[in-house]
Amino acid sequence: MPRQTDPKNLERLLEAAADLFLVEGYDGASMQQLADSVGLHKSSLYHYVSGKEDLLGKLTSEAQSDAETNMALAEAKDNKREAMIDALTFAIDQTLNDLGKVSLVLRQKPDSVTGEQITERRREHDRRLSAIIEAAQQSGDVRDDIHPVLLSRLLYGMIAWLVEWYDPKRTRFDKEEIRNAILSVILNGTVKKEEE
Repeated sequence: MPRQTDPKNLERLLEAAADLFLVEGYDGASMQQLADSVGLHKSSLYHYVSGKEDLLGKLTSEAQSDAETNMALAEAKDNKREAMIDALTFAIDQTLNDLGKVSLVLRQKPDSVTGEQITERRREHDRRLSAIIEAAQQSGDVRDDIHPVLLSRLLYGMIAWLVEWYDPKRTRFDKEEIRNAILSVILNGTVKKEEE
């Protein structure tokens, strides 16, 4: 169990770990690389975390807790179309603003205790969005010719792909433009309807 230490240093360590894992991948990154990136001796890291898996748990837990809180806010809405849009807007914004942590959540496989916990929370989150979509379909606000589970996966897939190509330093599109484009595709589709 790590000793109690300065929370600001822990936050700096977590931010550096998220960046390192985004670039190197969780499996490819080492504690030595992390120590070097924050200017500490490797042994000093263990005052903050017990190891790499502990880091993974801390990083993903925060991201998943934020997502769960916002999903609950969306679920509480009476208008199910708005609930769906709110849930997806949060997912877009969280991905754009916290690429490192979201990437870890999305890429984690259930091959460890922490990985299984992350994956199960992610599956539950998917089920909750599917339920919102199904309610919106039943209310007539969302097309019902696509199964809600499939529609949920397609929509989340579009948002999840952001972790592969979005880099705020290199992309010519700003966050607002990306958010609005994704929401436009969700709300309006991409192919114009043929005039009758």
